Amino acid sequence: MKVKTIINILIIAIISLNLTACEDNKSSNNTKEKEIKFTPSLPMPDVKEEYINKYFKLSQLSNAKKDPVPAMKIGYAYSEKLHDYEKALEWYKYADSMIALGENSYFACYALQKLKRYDEAISWCKKAIDLKWDKALFRIGDIYKELNDYDKAVFYYKQSFEKTKDKMSANNLGFIFSKKLNNYQKAEKWYKEAIKLNNYESYKNISSLYHEKLKNDIKASAYAIAVIDTKYTKASVLRVLQNDMKIPNDIIQKGYELQLNSDEFPIKYKGKLDLDE
Repeated sequence: MKVKTIINILIIAIISLNLTACEDNKSSNNTKEKEIKFTPSLPMPDVKEEYINKYFKLSQLSNAKKDPVPAMKIGYAYSEKLHDYEKALEWYKYADSMIALGENSYFACYALQKLKRYDEAISWCKKAIDLKWDKALFRIGDIYKELNDYDKAVFYYKQSFEKTKDKMSANNLGFIFSKKLNNYQKAEKWYKEAIKLNNYESYKNISSLYHEKLKNDIKASAYAIAVIDTKYTKASVLRVLQNDMKIPNDIIQKGYELQLNSDEFPIKYKGKLDLDE
């Protein structure tokens, strides 16, 4: 091999190594750029030593010094594992002092709702909504329901359903229209929206609506029977229909046949009722 050829090969190899080094440096710089740290304006809440690595990790506690997400997760642990909503709120406020996050604001709203500090809860929920955390629409609707402000509850539950298709929003709308606003047609409509999303509680609620308000015991029976062997046992459903609602067996049988043959019922019970036993 000629000396000139060898020199050319060496030059190409050196250039390749330099290019690789440049790419590595770029990758390292990009990684550094992605490591964003936040400076909290509130002091970090204290924790009990025995909670570390039991309810949250030591690494989360360390990272929470400069990152709102692990701080929020520690707050969530206090809320959902320890049911210490005051302490959870401390952590949510600490996380918020780094940067406002929709999810964190939502959790703060929930903690304040549990503490029955409703004005503060509403403020945090509205903050979450402004930050595009749509789950807060259901939460603020729930707060207004607890405050017996049903017009505002309806407003936010409707928004929640429109944006998230949340089945509990539809169910709660059915409840408000049935029990509080006495608009039974709207109650029926919203319970059916929840039923389309397989909300079992709405089957029970619409059954009560048909029996108590709309005086249709065939449909009351049908909706109750449809969810046998899901959330409810056959014995418990028949006890409600026969003993509590005092519906005759022949009407219960018609309800059974209705839910079995009608497209109105997304869920159907196909087993035997054994009404004569």
